[in-house]
Amino acid sequence: MTIKVCRILLSFCAGVALGSTAQAADAGKGKIIAQRWCATCHVVSPEQSSASVDVPTFMDISKRRTETKALANFIADPHPVMPQMALTREDVDDVVRYIQSFNPDVIPLTVPEKDKKPDEPFRG
Repeated sequence: MTIKVCRILLSFCAGVALGSTAQAADAGKGKIIAQRWCATCHVVSPEQSSASVDVPTFMDISKRRTETKALANFIADPHPVMPQMALTREDVDDVVRYIQSFNPDVIPLTVPEKDKKPDEPFRG
């Protein structure tokens, strides 16, 4: 094989490998997780009518904690008042994406194909 062909094959294989590991967070799954684990204390959706008084709503959190990684770390390592949740990394990413869905100014780490507009560049 020529060097050019090897480079092309290597680039293709690297693209396939990287593309298959990157998964977009799912706000719909995040909502389900939030309703199960978080809704006792937090208002997690506009439809929810009550929760604890002294905790921020997910809508408020989306505006105060805009950095994806910081929010994910906070959820993954909860403070003592939060329940002991055994969330996977994917679960945490889904909850973060759900929280971020309340703030249109936050750009998610990955954009699901169904949410991408044809002329919009991928931001991953």
